[in-house]
Amino acid sequence: MREKAGSIWFMAATVILVSVAAFSFAGAVMCSAELSEAAQEGYYREKEKELVNTTRACLKQLGFENSGVTLTRVVDGDGSRAYTVTIHHRAIDRMEEAERDVLARRLAALAFEDEASTFCYEFLITGSYGSLN
Repeated sequence: MREKAGSIWFMAATVILVSVAAFSFAGAVMCSAELSEAAQEGYYREKEKELVNTTRACLKQLGFENSGVTLTRVVDGDGSRAYTVTIHHRAIDRMEEAERDVLARRLAALAFEDEASTFCYEFLITGSYGSLN
């Protein structure tokens, strides 16, 4: 009888230890996934910052100093990203649409390469510049 009781305790202890080990392993895998996700997010944040800075530098070189540059992103559930770069400058407002299209294509060449990302460049056109008096 004692042998049978000892055998049951041994089996119960074994099941408990295996369960603890399994849960610990699952927790470690989840932490790795979170770390990987955080690392990926950090990578994209750095790329986005570089894109805005490069766009501003290019606009400055082309004579559009102090341009407003805004980057907006939408991340889908599958991880794909859609970026919109909105640019504002009075001199760009005064350009013909065809000239703005050429400028947008030139700026689009600055976008970082990523299979899961799309980029759109648009110009914020404000209209008249008369005084408010």
